Amino acid sequence: MNQILDYNPNKSSGGGSSGSDKIVRVFAILLIIFAICLLGSGAYGLYKKNSEKTKPVATQTKAQISVEQEETTGIIKVSHDKAIEKLIYSWDNEKEINNKGNGESTMEVEIALIAGEHTLNIKVVDIDGVESTYEEVIISENGEDKIYPVITLDVDNVTKKLVITVTDETALDFVTYRWNDEEEQRIDVDEDEKKIEFDIEILKGQNDLTIVAVDKNNNTTTEQKNLKGVTKPDVKITVAADKKSADVYCYHENGIEGINVKLNDISQDVPLEEAGAKEAGFQITLVEGENDITVTATSVDGTETIANEVVKNEPDAETNIEIMFEEIEGVSDKILVKAVSENGIKEMNIDVNDAHFDVPLPGVLQEAPVEVPIVEGTNNITVRIVTEDGTEKTETKEVTR
Repeated sequence: MNQILDYNPNKSSGGGSSGSDKIVRVFAILLIIFAICLLGSGAYGLYKKNSEKTKPVATQTKAQISVEQEETTGIIKVSHDKAIEKLIYSWDNEKEINNKGNGESTMEVEIALIAGEHTLNIKVVDIDGVESTYEEVIISENGEDKIYPVITLDVDNVTKKLVITVTDETALDFVTYRWNDEEEQRIDVDEDEKKIEFDIEILKGQNDLTIVAVDKNNNTTTEQKNLKGVTKPDVKITVAADKKSADVYCYHENGIEGINVKLNDISQDVPLEEAGAKEAGFQITLVEGENDITVTATSVDGTETIANEVVKNEPDAETNIEIMFEEIEGVSDKILVKAVSENGIKEMNIDVNDAHFDVPLPGVLQEAPVEVPIVEGTNNITVRIVTEDGTEKTETKEVTR
């Protein structure tokens, strides 16, 4: 039992190493191997990185592009140290035309030149996808006309008409326009004209307008537009027979927004009885001498009409003619009409109610008395006298029996 309890940690059997010492040694060896591997990997990465830095980089070469210009054509010439995949060109950066390469390092493409001054844009792509570009401004007098007429539309704010302008690089031939399915209207253009401008009335309501412009080389442009037409106010100025006044009438189907009247140098807005009313009427009192009348009517749609009338209202001249109506003593169915003038009376006309008659004169008279028959009731008598020098005078009198 004493042997079992006896324990001495310093005591070893057989003089050999313990198992724990072996484990420590193996673990140390593994750490050394791992460290060596890490050092080797780092050294190799550093070597590879330095090698890549010192490795020469291949430069990407570009294609050599040139254009030979002839009278109506041009030749695009390309040379490269690699095979050419494709050649693309366009005029003024518009529609591109693609030409496939033939697997060689040189390529030629013949193109038609365009009349006028235009920019030729060229792009060459080699088999590695590297692009080479070229641009040149080419002027050709005898090239093809590829420019189509340009049509612009604008509405005149004053007249409310549609202004049509057509321009072309070369010369225009003719322009046509048509409302809806109506007959086509044609306008021929003068020789060598590159621009034409004209205006047309816009039809009331929604309407389709088709405009066709053709140049001398038969290049054609078609423009279609749907337009809503508006109407302008109607303005009527009626001058009175005696030229003392003028009546003005304005109308618009959607309503009148405002009216302005200018008489000579005086301008004023006319007050409307009802805002937006379809019609309005008023009278202008004229002055002696010249009356320059301008009426401006504006509709609720913003359309405008300007009407003008010039009236010369001269003061009554001295006629030196006297017309008298005298009673005849003891006679009830007649009245004496007497005309007197120092200039000599050569013509005398009398209207009685609905009857008209010319008074026969034996010659030129200083005094012309006439008995005029009248009826019971109201008689309207109008006498017109013309003297030898052409002076006229008309006078009306109402006689009751």
